[in-house]
Amino acid sequence: MNEELQFALKIRQVLNHGTDNLDPGTARRLFEARQKALAAQAAPVAGLRLAGLGGLLTDTFMHRGRTFLAGMALCAGVVGTYYWNQFEQAKENEEIDSALLTDELPPEAYLDRGFQAWLEKSSRSSE
Repeated sequence: MNEELQFALKIRQVLNHGTDNLDPGTARRLFEARQKALAAQAAPVAGLRLAGLGGLLTDTFMHRGRTFLAGMALCAGVVGTYYWNQFEQAKENEEIDSALLTDELPPEAYLDRGFQAWLEKSSRSSE
């Protein structure tokens, strides 16, 4: 242990020893003075605070800031999901297009309504 801590422990022991020897009237007055001082003391601050304009802005917007951040996170999630789905759809379309382009049938065959009906009929019969 360092010297400061040892010194503080010795002071505490001396002060505690002295409280045992106080008369009840003095102890009562000290207790009342302590209670009065504690009542007059300002409420403790939970953390660090900014002074001046920064403190005013922090006090004004801090409770709203959490709600705002949660809303922004939700919006970012929705937008991210939308773009993710768009990329997935583009990927599926790319696979379909590449399959069509590598097939031996001409593209006009896919535009024929009779061919579309035949594809649907053959896909149902293969299931």
